[in-house]
Amino acid sequence: MHSTLLTALATQISADPFAKIKTLIQELIQRLLSEAANEANQKGWCDKAMADATQKRDLSAEEIARLNGEMASLEALRNKLTEEITLLNEEIQELDKKRKEATAMRTDEKSENAATVVQANAGLEAVNMAIDILDKFYKTAAKEDVDLGLLQGPADDAPDAGFDNGEAYTGAGGAAGGIIGMLDVIKSDFERTISATKKAEDQAATEYREFMTASGMSLADKNMASAQKTKQKDTAVGELEDADAGLNAQTAILHGSIAEMLNLKPTCIDTGMTYDERVARREDEIESLKKALCVLKNYAEFGAEGAGNNC
Repeated sequence: MHSTLLTALATQISADPFAKIKTLIQELIQRLLSEAANEANQKGWCDKAMADATQKRDLSAEEIARLNGEMASLEALRNKLTEEITLLNEEIQELDKKRKEATAMRTDEKSENAATVVQANAGLEAVNMAIDILDKFYKTAAKEDVDLGLLQGPADDAPDAGFDNGEAYTGAGGAAGGIIGMLDVIKSDFERTISATKKAEDQAATEYREFMTASGMSLADKNMASAQKTKQKDTAVGELEDADAGLNAQTAILHGSIAEMLNLKPTCIDTGMTYDERVARREDEIESLKKALCVLKNYAEFGAEGAGNNC
């Protein structure tokens, strides 16, 4: 009929009326797939970032717990060693004081014993000398004899002199014997004093040497123990300072990891719905769009009756 309007209408009818819609659906599907890929990348980044932050948090928390335990042990050791060192130093001072006191007493005792022996020897020497003088005198006097031939006049006319005429003067031998006996007792006392003093001095000197030897060994042991414990304490204090520095560092890491997790929360956790839920919804949406696109394609080829085939 050569009609321009009919020709235009026929062309319009023969053309695909859903071409624009199918294009929009395909573009939407591509956009959703791109969003899914981007979200998967973000999910991977979030998972890694959260895992790293969580690992740092857990490791630092474990290290803090370990350091706290170590510091508690080190503090207990430091306190124990401090008490032991204080006690040892007190014992050392007390032992040193006793050694000085013992030395002073020994010096005084030795001087006193020496003076006693000197005095006793001097007394003994004097007594021996007195005994010797008296003994010699009375022994000599006992041998005295009188020559009666020298007498003039009758002996009976002589006044009483307390001894017989013609009797030699032999001294007060009887009384002198008592004096010498008393001197012998004094001599024995001096000798006993000298002997007892020397014995006491020897015993005191032995006891002093034994005490100084035993106390010297004890003092050396205590000084060595104090030095060793002081070294152990210094080591414990150094380790405690290192542990405290480590604790501060781990605390900073813990705070940093917690802050990092809090910063990641809005992006990776508080998104309104979970990643799996969004993936499922998006997949449902893409599947629905694909079915719709399939229906539209089938409609153009098979018409309304066959539009839903194989979709």
